[in-house]
Amino acid sequence: MDNISFDINYLSPTGLIGFWVLLIGFIFTGIMFYFVFFRLNEDNDSYKDRKRKNLEKENQKKKIARLYPKG
Repeated sequence: MDNISFDINYLSPTGLIGFWVLLIGFIFTGIMFYFVFFRLNEDNDSYKDRKRKNLEKENQKKKIARLYPKG
């Protein structure tokens, strides 16, 4: 056991393991940034969701027309 020792310097950013941990961390952070700020902002509504939104808009227009009739 004396021949094999784990040196703490391997975990430093310039060490072998520390470098790979940092690299994987940067890649993971980049992927999460992409999904949170770009993919979630895309308009990927399903057919039923678009239909529901259009129905809500029509109902809103009817309610507004009832409040303000064109007399």
